[in-house]
Amino acid sequence: MSIQVILLDDEALITDLLSNFLQQDPAIEVKGTYNFGTSFLEAMQEATALPDLFIIDYRIGDTDGLELLKRLRALDIQTPVILLSSHYNDSLISFIVKTGFAAFLPKNMKPSTLIEVIHEVHHKGFYLLPAQFEHLRDQMLVKNHPLTTDLKIALTEREIEVLHLIAQQKTGKEIADQLFISLKTVEGHKNSLFLKTGAKNVVGLIVYAVQNKLISLDEISMY
Repeated sequence: MSIQVILLDDEALITDLLSNFLQQDPAIEVKGTYNFGTSFLEAMQEATALPDLFIIDYRIGDTDGLELLKRLRALDIQTPVILLSSHYNDSLISFIVKTGFAAFLPKNMKPSTLIEVIHEVHHKGFYLLPAQFEHLRDQMLVKNHPLTTDLKIALTEREIEVLHLIAQQKTGKEIADQLFISLKTVEGHKNSLFLKTGAKNVVGLIVYAVQNKLISLDEISMY
């Protein structure tokens, strides 16, 4: 089954060129392109079926990708969002963690890199560039602090097991198979972890776990 994506950029030339390039990969299907945030949100709100991924430029006319992400989540649309930006910096990795984007990429990257990221996000739910991962490791080492008693009580043994496997980049199905539970149960544990930790995506969840000494940096497998 193909990976269905929707593109949003305020320049029609960009969406057309990107659409044509992405569809050279037989595993990717561009379901639609939009050049205005309002028409994009209206279409998604009325859609009977959503794509697997959104690829959104940071600046969209008089709005931006962060605002669009908030609006999507307010509509209970949980589709992963890959954000592209002309004002990219590796040190902005904390931006991904805090806001919940699945990936944050420079707009001048090679198109082939974007295809790789699409596959990784579809498989794992997020993607970090190598330089971003190094910044993230540095931040986690600096900000490491003891686990609070409240969190120890809040997380169940099973949730901590799931957390360790998430850090190892296991998919939901792989976690279910390893723990002999259903995929639905795994998703329930993940949702509970997000709720209890306040994390907005898998990267944020892993950062929280390391900072609270639930897992060690050595356990993290990003690639």
